[in-house]
Amino acid sequence: MAHDGNDGKMFLQNDRLRISWPNVGKKPIFEKISTILKEATVPLQGTYIKNPVWNRLTDQDLISVHPLGGCPMGDDASTSAVNENCQVYSGKSGKETYNGLYIMDGSVIPRSLGVNPLLTICAISERACEKLISQKGLTINYNLPSYPKHTNVPDEKTLGIEFTECMKGFFSTQSKEDTERGYQIGKDEGSSIEFLLTIRSENLEEMIHNPDHKATLFGTVKAPVLSKDVITVTNGEFLLFISREDKVETRNMVYRMILNTEEGKKYLFVGAKWIQNDGLTNIWRDTSTLFTTIYEGETENSPVLGKGILHILPEDFAKQMTTMKVIHAKSLIDTIQGLTKFGSFFAGALYDVYGGVASSIVPWDKDARPRTKRPLRVSSPEVHFFKAEDGANLRLLRYKGGNKGPVLLSPGLGVSSLIFSIDTIDTNLLEYLFENQYDVWLFDYRTSIALPSAPLPNTGDAIATKDYPAAVNKVRELTKVDKIQVVAHCFGATTFTMALLSGLEGVRSVVLSQISADVEVPTSMDIKVGFHTAEILDVLGIKDMTAYTSNHDDWLDRFFNSVLALQPQSLFSHDVNPVSRRISFLYGSLYRLENLNEETYRYGLGEMFGVSNIKAFEHLSKMIRAHKVVNSEGQDVYVPHLDRLNLPITFIHGAQNRCYLPESTETTYKKLIDRFNPNQYRRHVIPDYGHIDCIFGKDAYKDVYPFILQSLNRY
Repeated sequence: MAHDGNDGKMFLQNDRLRISWPNVGKKPIFEKISTILKEATVPLQGTYIKNPVWNRLTDQDLISVHPLGGCPMGDDASTSAVNENCQVYSGKSGKETYNGLYIMDGSVIPRSLGVNPLLTICAISERACEKLISQKGLTINYNLPSYPKHTNVPDEKTLGIEFTECMKGFFSTQSKEDTERGYQIGKDEGSSIEFLLTIRSENLEEMIHNPDHKATLFGTVKAPVLSKDVITVTNGEFLLFISREDKVETRNMVYRMILNTEEGKKYLFVGAKWIQNDGLTNIWRDTSTLFTTIYEGETENSPVLGKGILHILPEDFAKQMTTMKVIHAKSLIDTIQGLTKFGSFFAGALYDVYGGVASSIVPWDKDARPRTKRPLRVSSPEVHFFKAEDGANLRLLRYKGGNKGPVLLSPGLGVSSLIFSIDTIDTNLLEYLFENQYDVWLFDYRTSIALPSAPLPNTGDAIATKDYPAAVNKVRELTKVDKIQVVAHCFGATTFTMALLSGLEGVRSVVLSQISADVEVPTSMDIKVGFHTAEILDVLGIKDMTAYTSNHDDWLDRFFNSVLALQPQSLFSHDVNPVSRRISFLYGSLYRLENLNEETYRYGLGEMFGVSNIKAFEHLSKMIRAHKVVNSEGQDVYVPHLDRLNLPITFIHGAQNRCYLPESTETTYKKLIDRFNPNQYRRHVIPDYGHIDCIFGKDAYKDVYPFILQSLNRY
């Protein structure tokens, strides 16, 4: 289907319809369509057959279905044949129609649609029939009493789930006991094994909560050691998370199926994933590794043929998340709730990285509008969970756009690295750097809302002295480079400055957004800090604060929202979003509303902002009172080591920042250029921007990102 132009002619000759459209088959659009169709057959292992008359011998002739628009719909008879109800006009002008004469087919469509017009034609025809019935005062019984009633149809409220999984690995018949040995022997011998399976359960709740619930499993297996042809799967069963009595805090995900070869042999395939409750560090290993045993018969009493291991690659895992489909759903909300529930249970902490549903870190708000993610223009990420020196869980997401960098992106407080990859804007910072060939690493330190440790009492000192050294060393270890680059925003920039002042090594250049070693804030923030608000909340027993709010808040949250609504309008401008108001109360004015698009304002803020612990606020308060970075005890342990900032640094600051005033980075910048080589420092003040809108503003990709790219390219 295509827009095929309007340079052809239809005319009458000797009372016969004639069509003249010279060289229509030679138009570039048809070559483009042919190429796309040919490419589409390759993954399906099909054979592409062109239009048989579209060749040089017939001068690229075409076969076409009937054209649209022979009796076009329009406002009156002077320009069209029928009205909006498909009634035929009776004159050459005006709106009078013949009584009882209708045209309801493709000829009433006034132009080509560019897609198959079937549904459009049907919809217009059905509408015309409804109008006809209404005008005639008719009643039609649409019931079909002959339609059989199925007794095995699931309850209307019972949601099911279906998804496809692709895993690849190695297998050997020389190992009967040890799966890892079988994998290694198979790998050495090139004895590969892979499967493409579809897993389906008619009852999602049963699948999650009943360990005996078996989902069906079907698909194909490729294993040259078993058969040179594709092997079909029958009697497939999938059991989700069976508790292991022999392994404490361990559950199994079990795959069981009969393999049927073209040679007539049958084998039993049994695979298991061991999901251990050992924190986040090994979650990718556990979720992506299938330990496999194949038996020579159809039961586990049959002799063991061999063992091996299959893995799922990050790009295949990302595809798997997109294949998840909720069955028996009656609405989009049912679908989104089902996907979120199963995705979070099946993939755990990996779901927010790979899942196709956008949701906040807080529990699902049933009144919130469901939203599916825009596919990002990047590769599937590598997920690396690792630990800081004191055992805190940390996370890195790698998107390898090229060999530049590697560059580590670090977010602020009360958010996660999602601020760099949010899909509500046309181009985010991750996509921008990826498209410019950078190896990008998104970092979530211990207070990130993407980690369970977010509400725990942590200060900036631990992030500076423990989290950053672990992250920088992890990136250096995995990329085999001596030094990396870093882009850090807000609290991430503050703590990264503290890390450098503490002696952090392995960094060759830095971009700091909005803040560094010196701290200057607006009067309103000074007043709030002067009242020791954070310390008072701590004494009252409030250990964390969250920017998220919904219609299902408890009385304290609702009271908080009511108080915020009474704040002077100058504080929040025309801001009516309760999440946005909370953000402004907690952190000050973080963005100029005119720099956010509607999707980010209404939905993105609730997904990006969440809980922050009071200890971090207390630490920030001490820095604000000191007008510089200090430790959590208020001691001046960082700035005396300013000589450790003798490296290329670029400062980015919004000219209208009302969280940290531009004087903050200006003060640090002047100290550095007076003390060291001024050529290695840059400072860019962005007109009409505030604080975090420099990161996810709708036009940040053209107003801010180029300065970040220039700095990274320079070093």
